[in-house]
Amino acid sequence: MINKKIISVGAGIIAGAIGGKVLNSKLAKKAAVSTVVGGLKVKESIDKTVENIRVSAEDVIAEAKDVKEREEKEEAKKNDEMDIEKVAEEQEEKTEEKVEDKKEEENK
Repeated sequence: MINKKIISVGAGIIAGAIGGKVLNSKLAKKAAVSTVVGGLKVKESIDKTVENIRVSAEDVIAEAKDVKEREEKEEAKKNDEMDIEKVAEEQEEKTEEKVEDKKEEENK
């Protein structure tokens, strides 16, 4: 049991020493830099794509708001016209009733 722990610790020290040497080598360093550069390029591409999507979404939202506002104005205008027509009809009916009332009074 103690031997396994000692062997594990020894293997860890050796692996650390070899890992340190590998990371300090020029070839490993170039490979690491190349990998990081590739990752940065991918990140930049993703950022551009996300920005394009965001801009497109903002354009769609803005246009939708304009259409909604225009439709609401048209609906309000139709309602106003209907209200005006209704008031005019009511006024016309009242006027006709008054005329009929006067005619009835004159006939009596």
